[in-house]
Amino acid sequence: MAINGVLGAYNSYGSYRATSRPTNRSASKISVSEDGLYEPISKKVSGALSDEYVEQIKAQARADAAKGRYMDGYDSKQRTGFTAMMNTQMKQYVSPDRANPTSQVSAAINDPKRVWHTGANLLDLLDGLCTAKVFHGPMFGTTAEIYDGNGEMIAGYRDSCGWFDVPTKDETRFQYESAQIYCEAYRATEAEIAAAKQTAAPAVSGDAPASFDIKV
Repeated sequence: MAINGVLGAYNSYGSYRATSRPTNRSASKISVSEDGLYEPISKKVSGALSDEYVEQIKAQARADAAKGRYMDGYDSKQRTGFTAMMNTQMKQYVSPDRANPTSQVSAAINDPKRVWHTGANLLDLLDGLCTAKVFHGPMFGTTAEIYDGNGEMIAGYRDSCGWFDVPTKDETRFQYESAQIYCEAYRATEAEIAAAKQTAAPAVSGDAPASFDIKV
């Protein structure tokens, strides 16, 4: 499923974190994370890439190719096509619960009675399903990092910008696979449209043998 150029294009407009991958390895067997590690596809991602979802991607790609607008057209308008479809599916089946742990850490940060020590202040969240490290100091103010049960960071906090999501390996892999499926369907439709136009084009007069109608 590897399509040259997919990563560079999607990295500019989506949230996919990797920037390169070998094209001689099957996309269904490896995953590219920010640190360049290749891992087998997880059951969570495989399940999210359902037949119904894949067909929705292909249908969207065909419709976009007919209009000549790759993915969401790369403009400033609200995304209602491929990206919105992908994000909805990812949030439902792949993304971790970020709302509850960030709410818990926010409550702790805003608690005027809590005393913060120098270095990492460890917090157990969601009955131990997540953990957080909160740092408080005069130089950077309050910062926080939230980790899931596997020790993967899923969210962060800075006084200067508030909360932000940190994409997980599963989210990154799901985005990549979705983009690959879309790209293949888009390019295939482009080729079909080009072939149809070529077939429908009138023959060039110079290509046909000349004919003469000689009357005596």
